[in-house]
Amino acid sequence: MFSLKPIRLAYAFTSCRHSYHSMLPTSSKKRRTWVTYSLLVLPATAFALGYWQIHRRRWKIDLIGKLNARIPAKPIQLPKNVDSSIQLPEFTHISVRGCFDHSREVVIGPRSLIEDFIPSKGYGSEWVVRSPNKYMQANMARPSASGYFIVTPFFLEDRPGTSILVNRGWVPYGARDPTIRPNGQVKGVVELSGYIRYQEKAPIRIFGSKIQPLTCVDYQNQNPHIRYSCRQIDQMSNDLKTLPIFLDADYESSTVGGPIGGQTRVVLRNEHASYIFTW
Repeated sequence: MFSLKPIRLAYAFTSCRHSYHSMLPTSSKKRRTWVTYSLLVLPATAFALGYWQIHRRRWKIDLIGKLNARIPAKPIQLPKNVDSSIQLPEFTHISVRGCFDHSREVVIGPRSLIEDFIPSKGYGSEWVVRSPNKYMQANMARPSASGYFIVTPFFLEDRPGTSILVNRGWVPYGARDPTIRPNGQVKGVVELSGYIRYQEKAPIRIFGSKIQPLTCVDYQNQNPHIRYSCRQIDQMSNDLKTLPIFLDADYESSTVGGPIGGQTRVVLRNEHASYIFTW
């Protein structure tokens, strides 16, 4: 015989469940809705972040490829057009000819010596801290000498009255004053090559923003050293009345007794693949 008992039980269960939800306070219902939406938002956010990392990885691989081709390339002449010169990509290898105005050199620092381009027993190698253990040298942080980068206005030979900024290289603290390194103050017309560099973000200074200039022994012929904490190209070019073009002189441009060139380091980390799997 056909029985309505199961149907009645199901109906009774549904009615009780409906009655239970109707008895819940409004705040509880809102809380359950909020939790439900949160559970939906989390996977959607993770998917979006993972997709974004895929695009970032493609961009980083493309950038690394461009730099790998740009850095070892032969130097090119600085374009005659000012706008074209300013818009050159960072790390473009260029060659310039002209003369330094050592009386207005400034310093960036304190900075550690970048050893990447200094050959064994080459000029400046006495400041290089090398470990006899190659594994340790490659994988452990090592102390490095501290000093300053010497940045000097450089007047271009083919553009009278026009100058750019050249980071001649690193000197130890004790050699900041030009009187300590007279042989390194190159005179006359020289030709050098180096890499275009862009502006660095200046750190936030809590106790005042102005850094006092450093005096020089020959104060009659040498302006006090304006000290910058980083590559503040806009500020430097304004202070020294140069074009906003900053060149890191390469190691081959070093002069014995002067700053150690080649103070350029390119570090690009590509960890986007791990981030993709994380998300």
